[in-house]
Amino acid sequence: MSGLRTALRQQLPIYGAGVFSNSNVTISSIIVPLWAVYLEMSPGIIGVLLGIRHLPGLLFAIHGGVLLDRLGARPVMIAFAGIAVVVPLLFPVMPWAWAMMVLQMIWGFSTTMTWMGAQTSVSQLMRGSTRHAGRLSVSVRIGMLFGPPLAGWGWDTWGPWGGFIAISIWALGLLVSCWTMPNIESDDRPPARRFRVDDLIPRRADYVSVLRMMTVPAIAICVYLSAVRIASYGVQESFYIVYLKEIGMSGENIGLLAGTGHSLLGAVGALMLTLAPRIKSVRRQLYLFLVTLIVAVILISITPLLRDFWPLFAAIALRGLMLGFNQPLMISVMAAASPPEAQGQTVGLRTTANRAASTIIPVAMGFMIEAIGLQASFYLMGVLMMAACLWIWFLMLRAFRAGDIGD
Repeated sequence: MSGLRTALRQQLPIYGAGVFSNSNVTISSIIVPLWAVYLEMSPGIIGVLLGIRHLPGLLFAIHGGVLLDRLGARPVMIAFAGIAVVVPLLFPVMPWAWAMMVLQMIWGFSTTMTWMGAQTSVSQLMRGSTRHAGRLSVSVRIGMLFGPPLAGWGWDTWGPWGGFIAISIWALGLLVSCWTMPNIESDDRPPARRFRVDDLIPRRADYVSVLRMMTVPAIAICVYLSAVRIASYGVQESFYIVYLKEIGMSGENIGLLAGTGHSLLGAVGALMLTLAPRIKSVRRQLYLFLVTLIVAVILISITPLLRDFWPLFAAIALRGLMLGFNQPLMISVMAAASPPEAQGQTVGLRTTANRAASTIIPVAMGFMIEAIGLQASFYLMGVLMMAACLWIWFLMLRAFRAGDIGD
């Protein structure tokens, strides 16, 4: 019984961080576009505004992963969770494009670091098994299930202030979760040390060391798959919301589609890996990752064919099932292929690729819309993402045949 209590005390705050961290990104991707449309900003500016939040993660996620390994996840997550509470409240009082871009970068990096911390904690404490990674993914889907409708309801009821206050309240849950997390120690990695001011300065040697991990085929392929996965999210979390607003959806219905509909079956997909026997074969995990990703890409690409609530709900829910299923696979493969002392660095490497996709996709799609229109841009992005999936499939087959990735 004491062992169970210890396990719960260690794991529940990590899953709590999963509930409130990644969902914060989804909530912001609903409220910020609504705020930008309210301010009558152009599609190009909206694309830049949504993409720029990921720029600090692109530049500094590797350094962030080093800090998580060096200082421990808990203190780093507490600091950034505090930032996530404060920043949303500044948007309504700074309604200028340049100010919103600065706030987006600060806010985006804070949520990136807390989500990286949750993944690092799972990898360090539980070695990223599909069972525990599945539980973390379920917690993420729970957050996405309730957070976006709450923010949408706040927007519909009290306007912009209501939406942003709802996000800040949601981030308080993240801060509490991080505060109650354990300090994770292990015999197979160096103990965490106290913070020093020079820890804030990125080091070239750290970046070189982390980038060398791309020579490990399983890690490289997982990073590429993850980047395409996040590229599809870049479409969903930017102009999917604009499309829903354009066809007359209310803020609450947008929250239901972008959050609840997407997360409902996403939790089921993650739960399938939690309850099913562990999938030990790395090859099988990567194949499942690729297949579910292809289905998810198709489902977001056909959005302009759908205009009524229930067909849109069915498509986004099925997409959530696919992404909920492959997220634990991604965490598991990366954790198993990484040394114990470099779990945070591996998360930082994958996050760097993810943030590259998150930064580029909304900006590119914003200018695509100005050139060829909203609907055609969905189809073109779908073609590009499918081409990337086929290229990754070729890399997988080559690595399997060469024996670079075992069973």
